[in-house]
Amino acid sequence: MVTIKKLPTAAGPTKLGRPTIMDPALAARHGSDYVHLAAFAIDIDRVRDAIEDLENPRPFAWEVFLTERYMLERFAPNRRPEQLLLFEDVVIGVLEGDVDALGSQIVFAIWDAIACERFPRRLTPAFASWEARPDELLQDLAVLFEEEEALVPRLAVLCLEAEIDPPLAPPTYEALEAMLAGPAS
Repeated sequence: MVTIKKLPTAAGPTKLGRPTIMDPALAARHGSDYVHLAAFAIDIDRVRDAIEDLENPRPFAWEVFLTERYMLERFAPNRRPEQLLLFEDVVIGVLEGDVDALGSQIVFAIWDAIACERFPRRLTPAFASWEARPDELLQDLAVLFEEEEALVPRLAVLCLEAEIDPPLAPPTYEALEAMLAGPAS
């Protein structure tokens, strides 16, 4: 008789109090690129929730803006076609899932990147289920991008100093610190 032993596993994932966009199937399919992208979006949304009531001036849609900046700094679907599938899967996963999940602002960030031609228009079909486009949000984001040089470090500090439990994921923390240092040359 063969005895089957279970492999030891780590304790279950820390509960964040509401659903997240993290999808195990997409993590298996796209690896660390997806995991870091989803973790960043989730962490920024968690920061937004944690500081919502604080009297700290921050612009409308700052979390979408910062998520888009992260994507623009780390991904290049215009030059790396394999990343098109990653972003298609992210959009479809969020739109077919819980649109109120932590990190769901990533869909708006991707839409803005497409609308501003920073990401390829070939991603547009992933948004087929959207009934209304967020045109006003795009205008708000355009204003933030006009101020991005000063705004990004300010928002990165805001996130790094936010008291959230559990703390920011290490890749998120590192990305925010890099944003403080300015664009890579």
